[in-house]
Amino acid sequence: MKFELTTLDEYTDEALISELQRVAQALEGQRLTRQKFDSLARVHSSTLHNRFGSWARALDKARISDSVAPRVRVLSRDEVLQALREFAAENPGQSTTEKVICERLGLYRGAVIRRFGKWEAILAEVGLATVPLGRRYTDEECFENILRLWTHYGRQPNFGELKRPPSEVGPKAYIRRWGGWRAALSAFVRQVNETATPSAEVIQLTAALPVANSTAVSVPRSITLALRYRVLARDKFRCVICGASPAKDGSVELHVDHIFPWSRGGQNVEENLRSLCFKCNLGKGALIEDVR
Repeated sequence: MKFELTTLDEYTDEALISELQRVAQALEGQRLTRQKFDSLARVHSSTLHNRFGSWARALDKARISDSVAPRVRVLSRDEVLQALREFAAENPGQSTTEKVICERLGLYRGAVIRRFGKWEAILAEVGLATVPLGRRYTDEECFENILRLWTHYGRQPNFGELKRPPSEVGPKAYIRRWGGWRAALSAFVRQVNETATPSAEVIQLTAALPVANSTAVSVPRSITLALRYRVLARDKFRCVICGASPAKDGSVELHVDHIFPWSRGGQNVEENLRSLCFKCNLGKGALIEDVR
């Protein structure tokens, strides 16, 4: 039996960076997270954090790419305000929505409101007006907003919740379009129930293909609203890995994730989809997992 030390011989900057690089190479392309590092390394990630100021700075010094070790971005209010000013300058007269700014900053929709509060107050800081009253929302935008609220509360949303975040469509839009909130909810349910779902046989066929060939299968990456609702409702609006739920923790972001990765030919069918929080989804990457 060969005995080896479970700690480093020295704790210089070079030794710490070398250990970080060793672990990244040992994972052979898998996502490097702090949890994985701690399970494989001979030094704790907190040591790197304290030495270099943060985990992200340690990764940068080790020249480990974002695709191998994604950085969790800490958004500052100043960044949001600057993005607002730049968008307003580039698009005079155009309404500035939270969706547009999130896309500009590379964030998931709703991230700014969850972190900094009311969108109207953020716009006011830079002297911008809210979306003009009377804007005509499409059916899709209204239904997306219902799904956002349903996911956030883990239940059917009520009329009063249209007036506060994370709602992005006000109650007047639903009254104007459907005559009332109950009628709007009924239209949403019909949309979910009437939208066809692809056959589960497609995913079985794809999973049987070699990985090299499965990438050739042409499948849209986007998942329909109806399918996202079915998956979220099936999983009770919580992460199937850690159990996190927006209803219990407002900072939780739920996403519908492919079990057999889309990048390797995974299909948009209910059997190949699951609800994951942002953190669990970030750590998974494009791995193929055994879910039997």
